[in-house]
Amino acid sequence: MRILFILLMLVPCALPAQTYTHPTTGIANTYAGACMVNTCSGTYYDNGGSGGNYAANINAIYRTFCPSTAGMCIRATFTSFSMNDTYFLCSGPNSCCDYLQILNGPAQNSPALYNNCTTSPGTITSTSPSGCLTFRHTTDGSVQLGGWAATLSCVACAGGPTGTSNQDCVNAIQICADSPFSSTVSGPGLASESCVGCTGAGGEVYSSWYKFQVSNSGTLGLTIDPTNNADDYDFALYGPGATCGTLGSPIRCSYAANSNNTGLGNGAVDVSEDVTGDAWVSTLPVTSGEIYYLMVNQWSPTAAGFTLDWNLTGGASLNCTPLSVELKDFSCKQDERALAVAWTTLSERNTDYFILEKSEDGTNFFPLIQSKAQGESSLPTDYFFYDNQPIVGTNYYRLTEVDINGERTTFDVTTCNFSLDALRIKTMRIYNQSGSLIKEANGEDLNVKTAFADMNLPDGVYILETVDFDGGIERIKLIQLMR
Repeated sequence: MRILFILLMLVPCALPAQTYTHPTTGIANTYAGACMVNTCSGTYYDNGGSGGNYAANINAIYRTFCPSTAGMCIRATFTSFSMNDTYFLCSGPNSCCDYLQILNGPAQNSPALYNNCTTSPGTITSTSPSGCLTFRHTTDGSVQLGGWAATLSCVACAGGPTGTSNQDCVNAIQICADSPFSSTVSGPGLASESCVGCTGAGGEVYSSWYKFQVSNSGTLGLTIDPTNNADDYDFALYGPGATCGTLGSPIRCSYAANSNNTGLGNGAVDVSEDVTGDAWVSTLPVTSGEIYYLMVNQWSPTAAGFTLDWNLTGGASLNCTPLSVELKDFSCKQDERALAVAWTTLSERNTDYFILEKSEDGTNFFPLIQSKAQGESSLPTDYFFYDNQPIVGTNYYRLTEVDINGERTTFDVTTCNFSLDALRIKTMRIYNQSGSLIKEANGEDLNVKTAFADMNLPDGVYILETVDFDGGIERIKLIQLMR
């Protein structure tokens, strides 16, 4: 047998850079107009875009850009600037009626590198340890001009995020007891991970990530107690079973503009609150084996730190043993007639095997495979499985890790849709549940969804058999025919 290896020469091509525009209104009662973005390229305009003028009456709305590469700082190079609207009664800098502030850091109160309207900022580079720049735009209702265009890039700098601290979820610190934490956070890290839920208004500012596992079931409460009661801390709690790659929405979240203590408890009944909240959300019932991620966000680089105090009731306790597995990602996607399911572990400790389960309704799961784990590993490991019998519509997958002691950790369910639109074959046959052939279609290049519509079958449960151009045969269960 001759095996032919074909080498494909990939010619690199320049991908179009992302375009960003400045927002005009704040999100959820804040001055933040968009969640923080990690990038090292792009073009940034005022809200009028490349050809229009900026809007009137923008009330100091800001957005932040941070580097996506370790050891780098954001640079903005202005290629055009038109904002010279001045009047002696205007209250802006140099009597500016409309003006732009460029701040050295990730927060709305970071020190200004530029605060003007009469001259172009030119080239502005962050010198903040965060590597971030924040842009804040204010306009009145009189004259609207062409605004700005700037090219965003990253340059090597003495500061910038390291990529190894717990500013990012993948480097979360495991906690299991009352713990004091000093304030050594320089910014939001290399990934904008908390842009859903109550923290979605501006995202992370000076953030730190923690993780914990429940040992015994009960009720979980916690207090974030600032060393300096004037400091403002927010938080978002993700889980159970969340991974850093698929955090989803926080299950408890406070973005309250309050100093002093915040957390879960204090008689609160709400589960999430924006800046108008009272800094407290309700406690959480937890179950043994569940894993959670906690993001703590502070608003000042000079905050003095905090103590995390647990209030565990109803028998609840936390596991102080290092987690068996750090799961980075668990996802699936369609690959022609199959669904490709994949997960990645960052590290493994005493792991024995993984169980991958599937459900057609999101409730009743059955096992697909049992995959041997690494046992001990400090390096990332990728696992793959192809589900060759997907159902049309939503497919649900659940992953469980079993360690050598028999203890189990179950992660969040991941879902993906299987569509007939992607299937093009030469023969298709439809069988009923008894296995009797009902319909058959043949063609040079059949579109399965179109062929189904032409068959005009009643709703029901069917088996689709497809034959590809190489003679390969696949069968797919159709729970409900979509016409």
